[in-house]
Amino acid sequence: MRRLIGALLVASFLLIPYYLSHVTFEGNVIRLGMSGPFSGGLNSVGNQFLLGAEIYLKNLNDKGGVYGRKIEIIAKDDRYEPKIAVENVNELIEKEKIFALFGIIGTPVAEAIFPIAVEKRIPFVGAYSGAEFLRNPPNPIVLNARAGDLDEIERLVKYYAEEQKYKRFALFYQNDSYGRAGLKGVKTALAKRNLVLVGEGSYKRNTLSVGNALYEIEQCNPEVILMIGSTNAAAEFIKRARKSHKIRKEVRFGLSSFMEPKPLIDLLEGNGEGIVFAQVVPSPWTSDVDEVENYRTLMRQYYPKERLSHVSLEGYFAARMIAEVFKTLGPEFTKDQFIQALGEFSKTLDEDGISKNRDERCKCLHRVHLSEYVDDDFYSVGKDDE
Repeated sequence: MRRLIGALLVASFLLIPYYLSHVTFEGNVIRLGMSGPFSGGLNSVGNQFLLGAEIYLKNLNDKGGVYGRKIEIIAKDDRYEPKIAVENVNELIEKEKIFALFGIIGTPVAEAIFPIAVEKRIPFVGAYSGAEFLRNPPNPIVLNARAGDLDEIERLVKYYAEEQKYKRFALFYQNDSYGRAGLKGVKTALAKRNLVLVGEGSYKRNTLSVGNALYEIEQCNPEVILMIGSTNAAAEFIKRARKSHKIRKEVRFGLSSFMEPKPLIDLLEGNGEGIVFAQVVPSPWTSDVDEVENYRTLMRQYYPKERLSHVSLEGYFAARMIAEVFKTLGPEFTKDQFIQALGEFSKTLDEDGISKNRDERCKCLHRVHLSEYVDDDFYSVGKDDE
């Protein structure tokens, strides 16, 4: 009898997520859970992404929300530490009763909490991560807003190797799952062009300990140093590399989108020479896409003292994306229907032919934009693939 009761309890526990997925959503507020670095060295990324998402949702809610329901974000600080993020997510699910996880910041954090989302069948939408495990194989609970890390790497390598004709590449990367996946991606992209990585150096996450990485890269005489890591660490490395007598003065730096262009330039006291930034959103300052102009308008309306940024623009796009999914469902829906809608929405994102109006439609940020900083402004570089 005890075994039977135990078996029934286990079965009922396992069926709870399935049951909840088929219950019609009730209530006047749809709560999204976000764990991000709102303090510590990466606080600007978390705060800017949240700010961008909030301006879209504030405006949406002020106009009545989606079928009369407001969408709100419950945000918790994880300081870019996976262990803290796991605690946050468990609390968001159990105590805050969130409907979906939204805007999770960073690959190491996403990797730690994704199994929880899968187990609890919690939708995982708009993560600020280009991690391959969120893309392949496809998972029905996932909807990504941004291009993948491998897309960024491919675009940077193509620019430097094919368009600029450089051959000697080194890599500076964060020594965790994010950086190691980037290392593999860089080697693959170079191999496609019959090139090899001539050197590499890594640093520990949430530190500025870049000395050993600099030493390793000094030994290989690179023409281009690709960089996969955080803004502060990248700025520290560039400062030291520019002072080094063992690295050529004309060396180029190619940065992934996790590094924020404006803050990095500020840390370098305005010296953006030789740096190319990969981004998954168009320019927040100069793009004439209608949705970017709307983003600028809402920033002036809700946060007039905050400056524009690529990160807050991505947060805006991600919030708009999840709101569009809710709009497709109608006033009555279950979590299972929402997850099915993610799959249908994804079909419009992953089409082979990327529309020239991709950004304007705001269904996915598949395009990788390259820019450099010259005379106090950012300008596009590289050949346009579209």
